[in-house]
Amino acid sequence: MIDNKNDKNKAFRPSAVPLVTVDPYFSIWSMCDKLNDGVTSHWTGRRNPMTAGVVIDNKLYILMGELEADSDRRTYGYYPIIPQKSLEVTPTRTIYVFENDIIKVQLVFTSPMLLDNLKVMSRPVSYIEYDIETLDNAEHDVSFYFDISAECCIDDREAEVEFKRTDISLSCGNTAQNVLHKSGDSVCIDWGYLHIADKNAKVFNGKKRCSIKNNYAEELDETKCLSVFDSYPCIGIMKNDFHGVITLAYDDIKSIEYFGKQLDGYYKHFYSGFEEMLKSAISDYDTVKQMCIKFDNSLMDEARNISDKYEKIVSLTYRQVVAAHKLVENTDGELLFFSKECHSNGCIGTLDITYPSAPLFLKYNPELVNAMLRPILFFAQTDKWQYEFAPHDIGQYPLANGQVYGYEKTNPDDILAMQMPVEECGNMLISLYAVIKYGGNRDVADKNKQILKQWADYLVKYGYDPGEQLCTDDFASHMAHNCNLSIKAILGIAAYGKIFSDKNYVDIAEEYAKKWQLESKGKQASRLAFDNEDSWSLKYNIIWDKLLGIHIFDDEIFEKEIQLYKEKMNAYGIPLDCREDYTKMDWLFWTTVMTDDKEYTNKVIDSVYRFINETTDRVPVTDWYYSSIPRMASFQNRTVLGGIFVNII
Repeated sequence: MIDNKNDKNKAFRPSAVPLVTVDPYFSIWSMCDKLNDGVTSHWTGRRNPMTAGVVIDNKLYILMGELEADSDRRTYGYYPIIPQKSLEVTPTRTIYVFENDIIKVQLVFTSPMLLDNLKVMSRPVSYIEYDIETLDNAEHDVSFYFDISAECCIDDREAEVEFKRTDISLSCGNTAQNVLHKSGDSVCIDWGYLHIADKNAKVFNGKKRCSIKNNYAEELDETKCLSVFDSYPCIGIMKNDFHGVITLAYDDIKSIEYFGKQLDGYYKHFYSGFEEMLKSAISDYDTVKQMCIKFDNSLMDEARNISDKYEKIVSLTYRQVVAAHKLVENTDGELLFFSKECHSNGCIGTLDITYPSAPLFLKYNPELVNAMLRPILFFAQTDKWQYEFAPHDIGQYPLANGQVYGYEKTNPDDILAMQMPVEECGNMLISLYAVIKYGGNRDVADKNKQILKQWADYLVKYGYDPGEQLCTDDFASHMAHNCNLSIKAILGIAAYGKIFSDKNYVDIAEEYAKKWQLESKGKQASRLAFDNEDSWSLKYNIIWDKLLGIHIFDDEIFEKEIQLYKEKMNAYGIPLDCREDYTKMDWLFWTTVMTDDKEYTNKVIDSVYRFINETTDRVPVTDWYYSSIPRMASFQNRTVLGGIFVNII
């Protein structure tokens, strides 16, 4: 039976709604207010169509997607739908309810991104559960229809796809299986096989759904290779049951290239192969469903202790954050958790992406932060890395073969100018200390003590008053004497001292903190840059002084900052600094834990909630946007929004 609590209309309107969220390639969203308002899309905005509907007495009513596929240049005519009545987004599930005079239908999309259960989390599987109720007490012939387009397994519009069948699934994939043959940012996968786990699944014509009659859509010949943008083939199923589960999965064959070696998805640590994994995922859906409900309820209850609006925000962003990664293991059996720097440059394993995203993973599984840091530490100790400071990244997703950021330049001086020396050294040291403080294993730090000392010494020498360089907010360009970057250096030095019980480094950090408090003093709070008294900026890096129990900055600093931020508050947040109107969502939330000012925290939460609800940019939640108007500056689907969870770690 359908849970009637979902009948209530939700006031919150997500900028985009997560449907299938597994990894950076298998990621499908609704960018519309209603699930049947338009085609579903990959996080990049590229079409990844899924279609669902119910056939009532031989007439198809659309629940998800659009009636017919075509060449992207069209104006649609009328097609019958069942009106959407409600939408609820929880951390691992999305719940839609549709209703007309005849029937009521509930669709539940579940992607079990359970950070404390890596066996389940690493399976490239997502579920769609449907429930149908008749409302008019009359006899009706009712069937449920679902399909997913072969567009979801290609990147090239000219590609052809082939179909394969097993005892438990039907799949489609590019006829040219060039596994891990390219990288990129706003791109889709071009290899591997998309599966619908049902032995009765068929290949349907996405142009001919309107021909559904007698419970069958127009079928295509699964023995032939088909051009996706000529034939619009879909793999799908027609089910006559009033309740059922559609299991979708993606076999990428190999997941990550790591310094020349192609690595399997981590699920193969537990299973002999894809088919065994898929059988397990099908059979244990009910158990996984209950695990997800329990997890969701726990997280949502904790978030509501902050505020109801905060709960809506963390529920919407949870899957986005986790599914912007891929989990694998190296040849030594060590976990590697690779982020993709989505809609920025596509970098893999970016250190200044790990740093802002860390709060979510510190809360649920600190070992995943170790797994993010491990590849950077490995790369930095190879001959490929020639600098005395920490790297920015180790490649472009899914190819982790060495840093690419800045290497589009050819002149060595230009390459050096594109690095983030203080930023990345500080990120590594603070993140490692955070792992230890939040219960993670310290082995990663201990095994890499020598290079960590090198980076701590770099911060001692160059970090207090940074020269002209980039920081993580690289869109703001190069800047010298950056006071917020200085804080990161100071806390990075202290973190090294704390990790290895070296009082000398803690003493240096304390000395620098006292000096910083004098030299950064502006007219109201601290400055953006040491040499600009009339400037200001969000000092988000300072939160680790409190969260990690370092306590080398005076409470007065925190309090003055918050008072200034209250004055600078715009409709959708506080600007990042005095130079521009734009802000960063992750850093806004970090400022809310600088003090216990509940009024300020609620103002920030309200502003972010308002932005997500009102923005006209219908994409997975952006982190870089304007504080005075509800428009994104850039960036979408980025894992940095793990920083939003800082309020509950």
